[in-house]
Amino acid sequence: MKEHRPEKDSANDKIHRFVTFLSISLVILGQIYLFATPPNENIIIPKPLWLCIAGVIIFIANLAFKPGKAIQKLFSRIPISGTTAWIITSIVAAFMAIISAHAFTQANRANFIPVISFWFMSACCYLAAFMDFSEFIEKTRIYLKDHKQELIQLGLITLFAAILRLYRLGTIPAVLNGDEGWMGLTAISSGTNIMANPFHLWENFGVIYLQAVNFCITLFGPTPFALRVVPTIAGILGIPAIYFLARYIGGHRIGLLSAVFLSFSHAHLHFSRSVSVGYIQGTWLVPLELYFFLSAVQKRSSWRAALGGALLAFHFYIYLSAQIVIGLLIIYMIISFFLFRSWLKPAFKQLLVFWGGFIVIVLPELEYAVVHPGDFFSRLNMDGTFQSGWLQETMLSTGQSAVLILAKRVIHAFLSLNFYPASDFYGSPIPILTLISSALFWIGLALILWRVFSPNFLLLNGYFWGFTVAVGVFALPPSADAYRMLAALPPALIISAYALDQILEMMGVGWRHSPPKYITITSVVMISLIIFNLWTYFFDFAGQCKYGSDTQTRFASYLGQYAAEVDKEPSLFLLSDDVFSYGTHLTVDFLSQKREIINVNESIDMIDMISGDIIVASPNRIQELHDWVRINPGGVLFHKYDCDKIILASYRVP
Repeated sequence: MKEHRPEKDSANDKIHRFVTFLSISLVILGQIYLFATPPNENIIIPKPLWLCIAGVIIFIANLAFKPGKAIQKLFSRIPISGTTAWIITSIVAAFMAIISAHAFTQANRANFIPVISFWFMSACCYLAAFMDFSEFIEKTRIYLKDHKQELIQLGLITLFAAILRLYRLGTIPAVLNGDEGWMGLTAISSGTNIMANPFHLWENFGVIYLQAVNFCITLFGPTPFALRVVPTIAGILGIPAIYFLARYIGGHRIGLLSAVFLSFSHAHLHFSRSVSVGYIQGTWLVPLELYFFLSAVQKRSSWRAALGGALLAFHFYIYLSAQIVIGLLIIYMIISFFLFRSWLKPAFKQLLVFWGGFIVIVLPELEYAVVHPGDFFSRLNMDGTFQSGWLQETMLSTGQSAVLILAKRVIHAFLSLNFYPASDFYGSPIPILTLISSALFWIGLALILWRVFSPNFLLLNGYFWGFTVAVGVFALPPSADAYRMLAALPPALIISAYALDQILEMMGVGWRHSPPKYITITSVVMISLIIFNLWTYFFDFAGQCKYGSDTQTRFASYLGQYAAEVDKEPSLFLLSDDVFSYGTHLTVDFLSQKREIINVNESIDMIDMISGDIIVASPNRIQELHDWVRINPGGVLFHKYDCDKIILASYRVP
């Protein structure tokens, strides 16, 4: 039985709460500017301190004086519910985050924790506006009790996925690619200068994301393992995320099949181990955003809508794939308005709550984007089909229309799932979807298109085609389609899972007809797919040293690791040439913590060395080092192998 609450607060209560809120806001605002004001011994009372004093005076006056009748009458007419108060507090906290970010940036502050606190407070207040916590806890308890077996199954699948993604995380792949080194160095600098601002964007990566990577580097050191922790966590979170969306669209079996498919997907497994591609974050964020959006509309649940909007806003602080979700949902709502008006119209409040939450929580990032549009459109300006001038140049060189060129780009993006090999930032000769998964995907695609006149399957279609069209129309180069289509992998696997389930139903061996046969057949399919995917990744890919795309990239990673392992005192010389030299790959600087390495293009005899110095030979000059060692024995010779080939040799001078 719920505790009785009065329907309305008295005018005095409203006034006291408003004045208290105002006074606290003034004190906080004054403290923000005071914190950002450079110390000056010649100023007795800094200007921001007057805001604090004013806030304190108003706070005491609120306790000492009773408001007049005119003010009471005015406030009695203002309907301020608890929900409204929480929303107002959320908006104020968002503006406090914006103001403090500006103030701290101008004052060159490096610690932006108060800014993050205001932003986090804004999100929490917005959720509190629509969530009855006691009711939520009770419903959660009931849900856990009623779905215990189901959640145990999901937990086991997630554990399986976690083991695959954490297994030898620091050594598979054995090297870092150039962008990973660049990302690592940038993450390390994310606590200084403008990069300390959590709302700053770098290459459309949010600084919050970079600071999370930097936190792992601080914990584990500048190692491949540290760089890969954040994407690995994202990869693991993708399993329950896809389950909840797939379950809501197609039921429990579809959810479990989808989660299993994603858990051993060779492409998802790989990009869970690479920090250079931000789309892995979308494989857990987007399914949750869509799940809470769809369930909020169907259940008329405002707290789900608020959480969905908050997740979409948080996604904006991570990577640009959030921009595609906004377009996807807007188009989905427009189509639903015409096809399912009676279904959508009663959920108008939840739609307002969803988009309201998104706008309030994303406000600091939007403000930054308005002030710094170049950062916000960074990727599109570099790799955009329209902004880069590629479309106009292609039209002139081929004589083809824009529509035909863009249609071919969409087809290329689509085929990157099941035809073109996943080369960029990977190196596998296999497409993202393997043979059996692709066959199921084709059948499933036909099924969901046939059943598109359903809110659930319309959203699933939108999820897949929205990202496919966005990648094809707006992004370049075509060779990058494979890793960008990682964003469309969750819906593709849901479609494949749905196809498998429906095929078995049509063949008379579905769950309703024969659970034992259904379990046997799906288990055989899953086991064969698991074997193929794990062999593809751990043996055909990682075991063949294909990552990094070229020998220079792989050598740079080995050089950086070696430079980090040897003593700092001796000089480190690199026998370099036009192909291999220090300074071409930031991976070396990241792994070695910018250890000084001296390039030597001349003969080894020209090196001014002393006892204890180290000479490293790049692949093209290893034989030269060997010949010199025969003449100058007594030191320590070391070799580093890349699969079966020597990629680095070093010699410590005696």
